Amino acid sequence: MKKNSCQSKGFTLIELVIVVAIIAVLSAIAIPAYRQYVLRSNRTSATRALQDMATREENYYFTNNAYTNSTTNLGLTSAVTPDGYYTLSIPSASSTDYTLLATPTPGSPQTQDVKCLNFQLQRNGTETATGTSGSASCWQGH
Repeated sequence: MKKNSCQSKGFTLIELVIVVAIIAVLSAIAIPAYRQYVLRSNRTSATRALQDMATREENYYFTNNAYTNSTTNLGLTSAVTPDGYYTLSIPSASSTDYTLLATPTPGSPQTQDVKCLNFQLQRNGTETATGTSGSASCWQGH
């Protein structure tokens, strides 16, 4: 039997629409999940930077018998995390106590991290964060 010469090989419009629909559904699930994963992994830079600053504060105290509110006194040339996503500051420091703060750098993707926006570390080891998740889940995995 001879094949009809009018038939062409390829995909029908219905098949293409089904494939596009499947890709759209998978993208709608995968992209937000990936974005949350990236935001969560970027939080690590904030928590590590605050822990490094706490160590530097203790070293400064050992030498000067007081804590400092200056990041330059701690030997930090930049008050930003290495990835540039968080700005580091020392909102309060005294001879006996200090509080360290990491806030998202304006324009960084972390400004949209509503679950864990700002990270705070106090001298007594109290770890807190502002956001919808609360501090416990924000500091996990550091």
